[in-house]
Amino acid sequence: MSNENLKPIIHEIQYGTIKVNLDKLMEKADISTYKLNNATNIRFQTIQTLKENNATRIDFNVLAKLCYTLQCDINDILEYVPNDK
Repeated sequence: MSNENLKPIIHEIQYGTIKVNLDKLMEKADISTYKLNNATNIRFQTIQTLKENNATRIDFNVLAKLCYTLQCDINDILEYVPNDK
């Protein structure tokens, strides 16, 4: 395939972002990262990354474990924030 067949991206669209509210849920449940790690067997660093809202992807099993352990719905953990434009 030559470069002549590639389609360039003419306009990049911002769809918004996903915000992770795990820090608020953990505070409300009065649970530390260490305790959540022990209760869910989710890697400490994964919890920390989600808690700091720095994750770029998330595993469905991780979400299910968090919902089960924190007794919440997925929309309590994840929030869609649309682009202002």
